[in-house]
Amino acid sequence: MQVLKKIAEIVSEVELFIQYGVQASEQQIGLELLQRYRNDALALQLMRAFYTSLPETHEEAIGRIAMIRQKEGIFLLGVTTARHNYLYLATDQQALLLGEYGQEVLDPELLVFFGYTDSDDFLGKCPVLASCEEYEPASAPGSRLCPVCLVATGEYHLLGCPVEVCPWCDGQLSRCGCRFEQLGVEELTDEDKLEELERLLEEKGRVPYIREHRPSYLSEPNE
Repeated sequence: MQVLKKIAEIVSEVELFIQYGVQASEQQIGLELLQRYRNDALALQLMRAFYTSLPETHEEAIGRIAMIRQKEGIFLLGVTTARHNYLYLATDQQALLLGEYGQEVLDPELLVFFGYTDSDDFLGKCPVLASCEEYEPASAPGSRLCPVCLVATGEYHLLGCPVEVCPWCDGQLSRCGCRFEQLGVEELTDEDKLEELERLLEEKGRVPYIREHRPSYLSEPNE
C-alpha cells in the first residue's frame, strides 16, 4: 500500500507540473504519456525530474521515453520533446538529467558500466533517439524486466526483491526460512548479516530472473 500511495502522489505532482509548467498546446501530449506510465515508478520518477529541472522557457511536454540501456535496475533513458532530446539516468527511486542528447560529456565510468568503450562508441550505437525502442513498463505484457526490482532476464535480483527464488529450497527467498538457517539467526537487522547473506547466495549460486518467475498478481492493472 505504501508503494501504491507513493506512486499516486507522484502522478498528482506530475499532473500539476504539466498543468502549470507546460504550454497549453502540449499539455494533452504530456497527460497522455502520463496516463500510459501512471503505474510505472521508474517512468514517473523520470517525469517528475524532467518537469522540475528544465528551464521554464522550454515549457515542453515529454512525447516519448526511449530505452537505451539497462543494467542491474539502473536505466539509461532518452526523453524526446517537440524540439529537444535529453539523456537521463534513472531508477525507480530517482532520475538524474545528464544533459541534452548528443551534447553531454558522459562520465567514462558510466559509459563502461553500460558496456560502451567511450562517447564515440555510445553515439555510434545510438546516433539518434528515434533509433532506440520505446521504454515499456516492467508490468507490460512481454516485458523482460523483473516487475519489482527491474533487473533484466538473466540478471541477479537486487537483494531483498520478493521475486527472487531461493537456491536452497526453490521457494520464494523473501518468505522461506533458508536465509535465517544459513546465517544462524532469527531475523536480519544487521548490515553485516545482509552482506554475509549475499556472499552465501553467490557461493550457493543465485537464481537469475526469468519470465517464468514473474508473479501473476503483478500483471498490468486493468488487463
